[in-house]
Amino acid sequence: MKEYRGDEFLYLVEIEDGGIGTDHRFFNQTDGSSTIESDEIELNTKDRSGSDYGSVTESLSIEGILTEDDPAIKYIKKQIRKKQFVKITEINTRTLEAEYGSYKIDNFEQTNSNGEFVTYSLDASLNGTIKEKTLVEVPEGAGEDDGVEDVVGAEG
Repeated sequence: MKEYRGDEFLYLVEIEDGGIGTDHRFFNQTDGSSTIESDEIELNTKDRSGSDYGSVTESLSIEGILTEDDPAIKYIKKQIRKKQFVKITEINTRTLEAEYGSYKIDNFEQTNSNGEFVTYSLDASLNGTIKEKTLVEVPEGAGEDDGVEDVVGAEG
């Protein structure tokens, strides 16, 4: 069995333009995480006691280096301002298996430290359910041919 590396998981955002949605990678993604949490319901009757599942919530976080002409970041900021949900897909690049859902962007932060790369981070909460699919290929991100420096060094 082979262990996974962090760069084998990528996030895509579906950008809608004129009613047509196209998946775009976040350029220079440096970190990503997904979380599934459940509330607890305590059961205490005369026959038994214990715990059961309450509400289940899913969320994700994405971080990266802000890259010129990254359509995903521009779209995320636009959708927050319009109070619109976004479709985000998490891809296992080894198997091309993916999970996607509609997310509310909880926050977007851009950090501009003097002498350092500008970074961004966003947190999102799932609205509805997760769906699964298998991709044919991973959409391209920022590459050498577009004049953008490959800061992360991950090929996709």
